[in-house]
This record gives sequence, C-alpha cells and structure tokens, in this order.
Amino acid sequence: NLTGGFDERLHGWGGENLDQSLRAWLCGGEIVRAKTSRVAHMWRTGDRRTATHYRIKAKGTNNRGRVVSAWFGPFKEVARSSVAAADVQNYDAIKNQMNCRPFSYFIYRFRKLYLEGGVIAAESFKLKETSTGLCLSANQNLGDCSSNDFRSVFQLGNVDMKTGKCCSGLRFHGSNECMDFFDKAGPHPYSCDMMGRNMNQQYKLREDGRIQKGDADCIVAVAGTEKRRRIELRPCSNLAADEGVFEKINRREPREHEIYRSELALHQWDKKFPDLPDN
Repeated sequence: NLTGGFDERLHGWGGENLDQSLRAWLCGGEIVRAKTSRVAHMWRTGDRRTATHYRIKAKGTNNRGRVVSAWFGPFKEVARSSVAAADVQNYDAIKNQMNCRPFSYFIYRFRKLYLEGGVIAAESFKLKETSTGLCLSANQNLGDCSSNDFRSVFQLGNVDMKTGKCCSGLRFHGSNECMDFFDKAGPHPYSCDMMGRNMNQQYKLREDGRIQKGDADCIVAVAGTEKRRRIELRPCSNLAADEGVFEKINRREPREHEIYRSELALHQWDKKFPDLPDN
C-alpha cells in the first residue's frame, strides 16, 4: 500500500498506530473519520466470552522507541528513545519514495494542540509565593523552592476556550498532568485536557501574580511552618494587597521548544502554509 505497510520489526501490539498516523500525515496523506462511525474496545474481564483464543507469538521489541527513532528527527533527544538510527533504516525507502516531511511539520499541522494547548511550552518555571518565599507544589502545597519535586516545575497549559489561544491552566512540566480539582489537601494532578474543556483545570496566572481558579477564587498561603505551608482558595476580591501573590522563578526555555523553534526557522512551515488548518 501507499504507506509501505507495517514496520516488519514491530512485534506484539502497540506503536503501530503511531507509526501509521505519522506515515499518513508526514508523507502527503491525512486521516479522516466518518461522523457516524463507532469504535468499541473489548476488555478482558475474566468472563470466558472475552478470553483469549489464540497464542501470542511475538518477540520482545521497543515498538514506540522504533517509531520515535524513525520519525521524530531532532525531537528524539527529548523523547528518550534508546533505539539507534541504524536500527530503523528500513524506513528510509518509503521516506524517500513518498518525499516525507520532518516531524516538525506534524507539530505545526496540529499547532493548536501542541503549542496553544501547551504540550510544547515556550517557558517552564517555579511559582514562589512572595510573602513566604515558598514554592507551589502539588505534593507539598507550598515548600522549599530548591526541591527537585517535578510537580513544583510548571508550564502554562490547555487552550483558553474564550480566545482559542494558550492558556487556561497550569501543567506540570515534563508530564501529561495538570492542576485539577482542589480540596482540603490542595490541588490534585490529573491528565491535561489540552482543549481546555475541563473546568477543574481552569487556573489563570494573572498579571498581578495571583493564581485564579475558576471565576472568583484565588490560591493563598495559610497555616504551616517556616518550610511548609498549606494553601486554600479564597475569594480574590477579599484578599489583602500582599496576599496570594506569586512570582515566576527559575524561568527556562524547554529543550523541546528550542528544537521546534529551530526547525520552524529551518523549514518555514508558517510561511509556506500560513492557512493550513491547525486542528
């Protein structure tokens, strides 16, 4: 077939969907769906009707690693694939035959998800509460800013549905999780809704330094020790001038954004395809 079929070195299941998707989008095709289609998945429940009726004859392999090494180009650096380029040379023939584009085109094609949705963020940072000098963390509420806790490093995430641009939430850098529902224990992490429809993930970092959740509440520091404080939500309109104010510290451009910026400058997708749909 036109995409060259399946990578014959994939074994078992998993990864072939990623491979076929990238083959389609990078090599001149697209994937569409019939609006009336329905997709179902049958889980193994222990009931004999869902039992396996075949034997798996598969070799161990790093399917996703092969896809990353074959298609990600310079982005392989941040995807942490251990598969060497020499191991995916069987892709070269179809790439040359189909004149396939580099992976940065895929990111540009779906820029509303990857860029406006905050998957590839222009900046990562910690959030220091100015009155205590402690930093926001999902695990500690407010704790030591020198902590290596990955849930104390943030990036903006999720599309703002009002503007269609970034961002309406706070995403934990290097993960697929965002700050979600808030209770007495503080904010809880949950898988990011990049399109911004999950109202639990509405955390707005305001220009005055306050973190507003939803329409009216802001995060403030409350009882605790010198090294650790709890946080809670209070009406933003009732806060004192110095209450609930955060500042960004340890601000950095993530490596994946550096790579995308370099690739965009090289390939000029935004100039070649300024009207290309973004979702």
